[in-house]
Amino acid sequence: MEKRILTLILLLAAGWLQAQEAWPLERCIQYALEHNTGIREQRVQIDLRKAELRQMQTGHLPVLRAGVAQEFNWGRSVDMQELVITKNKLTQATGATLTATATLFEGFAQHYGRLAAKKAVEAARQDARSQDEALTIDVTRAYLQLMLARQILAYTEESLSAIVLQRERTALMVEAGSQPKTALSEIEAQVAAEKAAMVEASCRVRTATLALTQLMNLPPGAAFAAGDAFEQEEVLSRVPLISETQMDDYIRQAPELLSAQASLERLRHQQTRVQAAFLPSLRLSASYGTYYSSAAGQPFRTQIDENRNPSLSLQLDIPIFQAFQAASQLRKSRLACDLARLGVEKVRTQLADRIRSAAIEADNCCQQYLSSEETLRAMESLLAVMEAKYNLGAASAVDYILARNHHFKAVSDYLQAKWQYLFQLKLLERYRL
Repeated sequence: MEKRILTLILLLAAGWLQAQEAWPLERCIQYALEHNTGIREQRVQIDLRKAELRQMQTGHLPVLRAGVAQEFNWGRSVDMQELVITKNKLTQATGATLTATATLFEGFAQHYGRLAAKKAVEAARQDARSQDEALTIDVTRAYLQLMLARQILAYTEESLSAIVLQRERTALMVEAGSQPKTALSEIEAQVAAEKAAMVEASCRVRTATLALTQLMNLPPGAAFAAGDAFEQEEVLSRVPLISETQMDDYIRQAPELLSAQASLERLRHQQTRVQAAFLPSLRLSASYGTYYSSAAGQPFRTQIDENRNPSLSLQLDIPIFQAFQAASQLRKSRLACDLARLGVEKVRTQLADRIRSAAIEADNCCQQYLSSEETLRAMESLLAVMEAKYNLGAASAVDYILARNHHFKAVSDYLQAKWQYLFQLKLLERYRL
């Protein structure tokens, strides 16, 4: 009965998985890059920096303003023609002006502001690239963790089916007298333990699936199932080495370093822009206006023609004393450049350390994988021998269960070493341009 129920559960699970759409790793990564909230926020940051750049690019253009005013006065007023004070007389005035202002020289502040804004856009783009790479690594890790959990679940299901069959054989052996009654109890306990292991493995699959779909920002209830195989690529017995040239090439093009360098250049341009505060500025202004007043006693058109008032002014501002504000700002800008320069060196060192650590970790994972593979082969042979001896009555149930537990641990270690090694190889591929 239990065997039929287990078979039904496995068939339902297999049907459910087949009903889901299988997503290979590349599709998961692409979907995550398109829908992950953090990535989309970084895209908005790029647009924001571009908007700031456009604002800086138009900052040197002249400013043109037009104004119209209508004024009403009542009560005591002055009659400009008779030069007498009148009371309770409503007067109105109308005026119009057109003003243009242009900055001719401002110590090249606008020029270096535009250069700084361009570097800010470049830094935002490199930050986006860095987030893309980080998300790609996270999705790859989560995908391989799901593959690992699914393979462990498949093994626990297979192992449970085998121990259920062994329980049936043990019952027959106890009836025949080739095994004591305690053997059946011990096998029953092993069945219960392997059922618990299968439930735990199933929970790990659900948890790993949830972690992957959350990274992808997949809507709840969406049809999703990871591919059944990781393209079955063979695990290499040796880790391909990364030369110093390859490492230097990657570091030069790494988005983290390019972003740090762009930020440094932006701060340098801002420092030059701050220095413009010590230089004089020159502004040109031009205006043209006219007005009409009912108190003048002349027709509207006549006043508009006679009251025209064009003007042209040139203003030169020379900074003499600014309460040390400009000097303090310049000192802060220089310190910010020093910190950014150290930040570039720090990023370069961190990248080199990360690549070397990844290469060493990949070699360690390779050794663990080869060792676990050898251990698994030994445990498989041991389990086959112990199962044959147990079926002949030459071994106790304790010895058989112990062999099964050793085999389960060997399988688990092998699968973990295999998928961890695959992840390290995928990581090294990103460093090998």
